[in-house]
Amino acid sequence: SACAEANDAMTLTIVPMATASAGSDATICESEVSYTLTGTATGYSSLLWSTSGTGTFSNINMEDPVYTPSAADIASGSVTLTLTAFGVTPCGNAQASMVLTIDRQPVVDAGADQTLCSTVGSLTITDATASHYTDLLWSHDGTGSLTGETTLTPTYTFGAGETGEVTLTLTASPASGSACAEANDAMTLTIVPMA
Repeated sequence: SACAEANDAMTLTIVPMATASAGSDATICESEVSYTLTGTATGYSSLLWSTSGTGTFSNINMEDPVYTPSAADIASGSVTLTLTAFGVTPCGNAQASMVLTIDRQPVVDAGADQTLCSTVGSLTITDATASHYTDLLWSHDGTGSLTGETTLTPTYTFGAGETGEVTLTLTASPASGSACAEANDAMTLTIVPMA
């Protein structure tokens, strides 16, 4: 026959499926201000980070941006951060999330410094404040004694013949396992001898 055999070829392109990992769940203290994400992705055409909260990303289109929680995120205690890897056509998208827990930093104020005559004999603190704590503990560097040292209203009883300055320090502890540190504040009691 005068006809030649015809050949036709087809090219099959196999596109890898997109993958995404948002990294492990993490806990930070609100004092850390921001968190660097450790996301990874493969086989994608573009990336997009989103949050269940109202914080901001340094760049929503990269694998490992910095997330800065908002005041609302801190108040809620956690946010879910989601990485979407948009697949190359015809493959679909991949999505992964991580939970960022934000612990509250204890805050304390031991109250105003005070000056008392030695004849008064004791001081009950009434203006100390604390928030975001689990335990309180007062300490002192005087010769007297403290009662109610795990409350906001302890009483310092002067030591025999005690005069001069006594520092009363309030320490607030964060929740067990918290990423936050203890908080301390001190007030000075000046005991003046009777004239």
